[in-house]
This record gives sequence, structure tokens and C-alpha cells, in this order.
Amino acid sequence: MQRFGQQLKTFRKQRGLTQLDLAQRSGVPQPLISDLEAGKRDGVTLEMAWRLARTLSVSLDHLAGTWEGAAEPALGDTAPAVTPPAGARRRGRRRTAAPASARG
Repeated sequence: MQRFGQQLKTFRKQRGLTQLDLAQRSGVPQPLISDLEAGKRDGVTLEMAWRLARTLSVSLDHLAGTWEGAAEPALGDTAPAVTPPAGARRRGRRRTAAPASARG
């Protein structure tokens, strides 16, 4: 879990956030963030890890240091739009328009 703390600190500093900023934005207590970064804490709940990753705009894999693929995209980068292959069909039931009375 020490790797998690190192990654947390790296991503936090890259975004120019203090521990207090990250705590306020993520809802994760600042003392917990401090302990994680210092390697004093061994565990974190999935909910807390998810909040931190979401606030830092990184995947849980990157934050945990388990991603072995390409580097994390820079801030502001967006993934290219995915277009379905020609002739692809949508799965599931066809949606029908709601009755006018239900639209409000």
C-alpha cells in the first residue's frame, strides 16, 4: 500500500493541490491522506480510493500503481470518440418515445 501513497502524493502535486484541498474536494479526511502519503497507513476502503482517484482525475489502477500500460493521460486530454463498426446493431430493447402526458 506504500505505492498507493506515493502515487497519491505524485498525482496530488501534479495537480497543484495541497492535502487540505484534496481532502475538501474528495471528502476524505486530511489526516488519512497524510498517513497514506507517509506510508503510515496500510489500508484504505474502496470508497475512499475511488473518491481520491475521481478527484485527481485518474483511474484506480493508476492511483494504486497497478497499471502497466501507457502513461496516464495529461489533464485536459480526452479520449477519442469511439464509433461503432459499420453495420453494428444496438443490443437490447428498442426505446419508444414517452407519451406526451408523461413528458410534463
